[in-house]
This record gives sequence, structure tokens and C-alpha cells, in this order.
Amino acid sequence: MSDAEVEDGPSSARLDGVDSRLRVLADVSHVFASTATDYDALLRTIVRASADRVGDGCLVTLIDTDGEHLLNAASAHRDPAFEADFRTGLEQLPPLTRSGASITATVIRTGEARLVREIEPEEVAAQSDEVLRPLVLRINIHSFCVVPIRAKGTTLGVLSLFRSRPGRGYTEDDLTLLSDMADRAGLAIENARLYAELEQRVRDRTTELEVANGELEAFSAAVAHDLRAPLRSMAGFSEILLDEQAARLDDEGRRYLRHVQAAARQMNQLIDALLDLSHASRRDVRREVVDLSVVAASVVEKLRAAEPDGLVEVSIAPGLLANADPQLVGILLVNLLANAWKFTRGREAARVDVFASSSARPTVFAVRDNGAGFDPVYAGKLFAAFQRLHSSHDFEGTGIGLATVARIVRRHGGHIWAESAVDRGATFLFTLEPEHA
Repeated sequence: MSDAEVEDGPSSARLDGVDSRLRVLADVSHVFASTATDYDALLRTIVRASADRVGDGCLVTLIDTDGEHLLNAASAHRDPAFEADFRTGLEQLPPLTRSGASITATVIRTGEARLVREIEPEEVAAQSDEVLRPLVLRINIHSFCVVPIRAKGTTLGVLSLFRSRPGRGYTEDDLTLLSDMADRAGLAIENARLYAELEQRVRDRTTELEVANGELEAFSAAVAHDLRAPLRSMAGFSEILLDEQAARLDDEGRRYLRHVQAAARQMNQLIDALLDLSHASRRDVRREVVDLSVVAASVVEKLRAAEPDGLVEVSIAPGLLANADPQLVGILLVNLLANAWKFTRGREAARVDVFASSSARPTVFAVRDNGAGFDPVYAGKLFAAFQRLHSSHDFEGTGIGLATVARIVRRHGGHIWAESAVDRGATFLFTLEPEHA
């Protein structure tokens, strides 16, 4: 195909008639929307769709972030033989500014489109930058149109189109169409920029959160290490005093030392609970098929070993399968079953049941006990850290276990709630996947 023989495409000839122009406008609007969230792809789509439908070549020039320089952001030509040369020639242009004398800068400053119906290629070349003259002559421009690209009342740049053969000059009707196209392109560019900005903010925020989580992890480890050492000293020296200096202490002194030991144990448990809560918040959820029945049985076995005198009847339904993180659901069941074990202490016929609703979607798992229960009025406090519904004198604990359970459930996209009444036991119900899963 020779330089002067670029064939008319199905829509590249003069667009006569309102219906024809409206069809082209609807067509390009649909094409712009197809790449609405990818900024670079959108610019390529705009020039390609414009060149193919209403011209032989197209260029989008945008105002740089400094507000003064102009960037040739994307270009296209209907003839593949010109495509690379056109782009390379534009890249070799010296930097343009909006205060310059070029047609592009003038349209950006004034906001008024420029239409040249017919012109000789030699005249276009004479008005062009020297480095572009050979390319301009080769492209054989006979008509061009430059329209402002606007969005929300602000000029973003210009849309420039040209035709390469005589007798096909742009008309006032074409100018109306191209102005409408430029307005749609401006809206699409603005939306894509906002989307890109939002994505960058999300990436920046994610990076900040990752850094903060890393610092939190390091802080948690340091706190755990630094706090455990003095706690061990407190517990150890108080134990030595009770063993070796008991004869020198009266009953009140020995009682004080036992309080010190109990406080050290409580603080150690609190450190463990806080580390579990931190771990549940940071760890990536790695799902696999987990048999909660097996996990629950293992937890119960350890609870019996820790309290061999505790007579609790436990019923665990078989085959409680879940698609979940095995380590996290292990922590979840430790906390729920330890709670049930604790609050049934003292019952003549203490009982704990682990089961699931097979008909629910997603599956609802449950841990039920016949222990002390709680007033449902205060159920909203259950899953907040350091919130307790029973006195620490009646039931020991850190006030963090259920907060950890809730965090694990949320990390899985599930939901947790509780049903209870005072002195009538409690049932904790939870899912481990979103409702739409």
C-alpha cells in the first residue's frame, strides 16, 4: 500500500447524517468503556478507535502534572506501515509547552477547536517541527482537526485527527462528532486516573499496613520476651521464699507471696493470650479440609489432662469438616472449649457438646455447655478484648480469648454469635466461610 493510498475504513469516510454520527459516537463510547479502569490501555483504545473510525491517524496530547508541559500520550495510524514511524517521530519531538505557539497549545489555552478542511501536505510540513517534516510529508496530511479533551469543566489535553487524501476533508458536522468523542474520552480519562489513584492509595496503604504489622510483630515478640523474664524472677523468688523462708514468715506474709505467684501466672497467661490475638490478626489464612471433630477431641484430651478431677461429659459429633486454616481453628476451639470447661466447673452433671447444623449453608458449627451462662443483654460485649461478663474471683481468665475467636472467624469471612441465659449454659455458634460461598 503506497503512502497516498490508505483505504477508507467502514467509518473513516465523511460521516454524513445524524444517524451515522450517533452510531459512531455510541460505538466509540462502548469501546472506551471496555478499558475504563486501565489508564494506559484506555489511551491506546481512544487513539485506535478514533483513527479507525474518523480518520487515518490520531494523537492524544495531555497536560503534564506540572500544568505547563504537554505530553504526546498515545498515537495510532490506520496503516500499520506508518504506525511505528509515527510513534517514533512523535517521541523525537522537543518538549511542548501550553504557552507555545503550536496549534495544540493554542487549542489547550483557548479551549476552541481547530479545523482545517483542506491543506497541502507541503504546507503542513512547513508549519511542523523540522524533525517531523519527513514523517509529515510521508503521512500526506490533507485535512486535520484538533479538539480539546475536557472533564468536569477542565481541559485535560487535545484529540488530534488527520486524513491523508484530498477530497475527504473534515466538516463542521465531523467537528461536532469529534468534540462529543473528546468529551467522552475526557470523562473516561478522568475516571481511569481516579481509579489509578485509588489503586495507588490502596497499594500505599497496604504497604503501610504491612510495615505496621511487621513492627507490631517485632514489638509483640520483644514485649513477650522482656516481660517473661521479670515474671519468671517474681515467680521463682517468691517460690524460694515460700520453700526456704516459710518459718520466718507469718500467715499473712505467706499469703502475700501466694498472691504474687498468682499474679505472675495471670500475667503470663495474659501475654500468651495477647500473642494469640496478634497471631490470629496477622497470619495469612491457608485453607484446607480440617476435621474439627478430631481437633476438638485433641483439645478435650489436653483439658482432661490439665484437670483430671474435672468431671465433664463431652459429646463431639463425628465428621465435622470445614474448609479452614488448621492452625487458626485449633486456637479457636482451644478458646471455646476451655471457656465451656471453665464455666461448667462445679456443675453436678457438667456437659459440653460440639456439633453442627448440616442443613445450614454455610455450615454452622456450635459449642454448647450447661454452665453458668450469661445475661443476653450483654452479649455485645462478649467478643471485645478485656470485656468480662463474670467476676475474675468466680472464673479466671484474660478477657481476650473470645476476641481471638471472633478475629479468627472474621479472617475466614464467617460470623459468630452466642445464645445464653443466666445459669442455663451458653451456645457459641460460628461459620467459617462467607454466606455466598
